Amino acid sequence: MSQTELTKPTELQAVVIDERLDVHHRLTQLRQWQQQWQQEDDLLWQRIIQLNENSRVDIQRGVQIAGMRRRIRLNLVREPIEITPSLLEQVSYPELRHSLIQQFVRLTDDERRLWLNNLLFIMTPDLRKLNDKIQKVRDFRSFGQQRNFLLGGESGMGKTTYLNWLTAQLIPTVEKDRNRVPLIKIDAPESSNRTPKPLLQRIILECGLNYVKGDNEEDLLMKLVLYFQKCQVELLMVDEVEHISRDDMRRRLLEVSNLTPGVPIICASCHPLRWVEGDLEIAGRWNDYFELKQYTGDRLSQLLAFVELLLPFPQSSSLALFEIEADQGTRRAGPAQLIEKWTGGILRDIMLLVLDASRQAIQQGLPKLSVDLLAATWSEIQSRQVTDFLQLSQRNGGWL
Repeated sequence: MSQTELTKPTELQAVVIDERLDVHHRLTQLRQWQQQWQQEDDLLWQRIIQLNENSRVDIQRGVQIAGMRRRIRLNLVREPIEITPSLLEQVSYPELRHSLIQQFVRLTDDERRLWLNNLLFIMTPDLRKLNDKIQKVRDFRSFGQQRNFLLGGESGMGKTTYLNWLTAQLIPTVEKDRNRVPLIKIDAPESSNRTPKPLLQRIILECGLNYVKGDNEEDLLMKLVLYFQKCQVELLMVDEVEHISRDDMRRRLLEVSNLTPGVPIICASCHPLRWVEGDLEIAGRWNDYFELKQYTGDRLSQLLAFVELLLPFPQSSSLALFEIEADQGTRRAGPAQLIEKWTGGILRDIMLLVLDASRQAIQQGLPKLSVDLLAATWSEIQSRQVTDFLQLSQRNGGWL
């Protein structure tokens, strides 16, 4: 088998929502993914309790397992739902919504709660563009070309969630004489570190391999170069790259890029353009930029219209409207206007609000999400400072 065949990118799957979507079939998939995740997580937990906390190698293995457990949680939505502009040219939102309502009305409350797992990760148009960009980068890599780029966006816009989901879809495999590791994702070490060693050590651990106490920076770098070749690494993703603020640490990442030709490096953070400032060579190497922008105005309305398609309620919640009718022919702020005000257009907060409000609506037997319910839910979220979809889902009994 040729090198090109070995490294040919795999097309990642998503489910396009249309009038043919079978809700019960999707529920079966969600239930299977949940059971598979639980089994995989249980196996990893068994490995954790067998590790010796006094062994340096076992401690490193514990770090590797922790990263794996964090990422495989995204397999709860192994094939996220998306809606495409081309579909909307053929079928309108009301038509799609009507076809789904006919199926939603027959669901039990437990099935409705399980259905909401679809909201843990959806393929928005912005994330689809990012996914396609990364696919092109991986295609370039298949032909020996290297395309680094920066990924930016405010905290909560889905950068880390997407990168974790992507990594979970292409997990390492253990072969006879090596680990096959197509994608590596690390969180950059804090700037308080005075040496680039933690950066290199984290990359090595994500290869499923280990380092020894006596390894200096050069030793770690040479090991990394060898491991990338043996593990056939296709892509390195460094999250929170702004933590790497020292010039010598930035230069080490540039050196990794120089010594691993053909392996693209994606550097993500809230403001990654700041990371390249002051170094022309680094700025020249990472000269492409992709930004996940906040959802306001028409963008927010379009997102909420998409999200409402997935809400398992018999009545419309009018989430996409900025104004709704009030008493005596007056108008008042609609869900979209309030959601924009509360969340500032941050995707994480938007989805947390809709997800938690939906769970409460199911519990109370409500036919839709009302403005009052959304307001009460947002107030409760602020008091609890919820930041994790998956913790929220577990707490509210969303997993059967």
